[in-house]
Amino acid sequence: MRNHHETRAGRRAHGRTALLGAGLLLLGGCGDLEILNTNAPTVETLTGNPTREVLALAATGIFSGTFNDVGTEIQFYALYGREGYNLLGNDPRETGEQIRGPADPTGRNAAIWTGQYGAIRTINTYLEALPNATGLSTAEVRASQGFAKTLKAWHLHRLAVRTGQFGIPIDVDRPITADPAPFVSFSAAMEAASSLMNEAHADLLAGGGSFPFAMAPGYAGFGTPATFAQFNRALASKILVHRATFVGCQPCWEQAAAALGQSFVTDQGLPGSLATGVLYQFSSAAGEPANPVSEPLANQRLWVHPSIVTGAQLRPNGTPDLRLTTKVADAGRTNSIEGLVGQFKPILYNPPGNPAAANPGAPIPWIANEELLLLRAEVRWNTGNRQGAIDDLNRIREHAGGLAPAALTAGSSNDAFVTELLYNRLYSLMWAQGTRWIDARRYDRLNTIPIDRPGDTVFPSMIVPANECVARGLGAPCSPL
Repeated sequence: MRNHHETRAGRRAHGRTALLGAGLLLLGGCGDLEILNTNAPTVETLTGNPTREVLALAATGIFSGTFNDVGTEIQFYALYGREGYNLLGNDPRETGEQIRGPADPTGRNAAIWTGQYGAIRTINTYLEALPNATGLSTAEVRASQGFAKTLKAWHLHRLAVRTGQFGIPIDVDRPITADPAPFVSFSAAMEAASSLMNEAHADLLAGGGSFPFAMAPGYAGFGTPATFAQFNRALASKILVHRATFVGCQPCWEQAAAALGQSFVTDQGLPGSLATGVLYQFSSAAGEPANPVSEPLANQRLWVHPSIVTGAQLRPNGTPDLRLTTKVADAGRTNSIEGLVGQFKPILYNPPGNPAAANPGAPIPWIANEELLLLRAEVRWNTGNRQGAIDDLNRIREHAGGLAPAALTAGSSNDAFVTELLYNRLYSLMWAQGTRWIDARRYDRLNTIPIDRPGDTVFPSMIVPANECVARGLGAPCSPL
């Protein structure tokens, strides 16, 4: 598995190379995205006088780019947050560097970078091309801009969360001959993501009734500019909550409340509506992205951390939280490498009728109503509506976990609320986005993540890749700010 970074984001951001397109990843359910010409349009084709058809092909490339590093994030962040371990034994970094360190700026702790900036480069070229398009109405151009800016903002946010206090470069739309883009602070990077998400929302609202390209699988119910705007607001609310907790942006709480009000969050139609949202739609077809977590129960690779099993609360009938019993299974054996032991495996993406089998086509939620209700609980608690926050947590406890109401009251301490919130976030979102690690970081609770061996550590963030350091005349590892 390659984890080195052969290019640097600042210098390659606008290179005259082929744009990522449909030929990279024909997304799951590809009948909806079948394109005869599988070659991506070149930058010159796009920025010269692009046609409607060429831009539609480029949009498919942008959809493809959303898959970049998703599987790596889930698996790496699971290690950092002890959601689980990789005990396959074919790479010692999975039980060494990624859990104990030292962090290698040319190794795995420097990953989850190049793919994101590659996706941003594709979007930047697409945005440059749109004003020169032929065959698109003004509204269709705005809709396309809103679509692309939404996804670019999300890539920026993912990178910012990845690197934390080290910051990231964001001014990467520059010629390959230019100096590398400067790093900006964690706070500035997330603020830029919020600002771009707001620009995208305005574009979507001016985008008319339809997009001028085929929507990818996974966006059912969000395939028009108006409904995609609800998806935009869902992502915007999450970024704002992260800004409020990671860097202390107090106005972000009210802004997050407003964004949630324009999203698709709902407490109606539960429990079915918990799953409403946008998905990373994987596929079992050859050459297409497969679900990176689903694997047979007999496989030795991925294991759930025992603390997740022992930490599950009990339902009134004495059985564990449904989110544990439906997502985790006892493998009937143990696997041990370098003192790390696994007995339970993640089965949340396996077929419910046959959890011992893999399902490579199983989708992974990108953002769903279950997470939005948890975000709304967090926002309500921090904007004075404590009972509303408790009500939202209890909705999740009841409908997702089968649990009795929480012991929280409006007079409970902030610490008690955060403990209950993070419990529910872990069990609702485990093995989907690195929730345990990210939440522990933003609430200064890294010390609560279990350490299984003397000398192991919990990283506060991922480090800057070596090539980014070298490009700026710095030794690696480095802090470019």
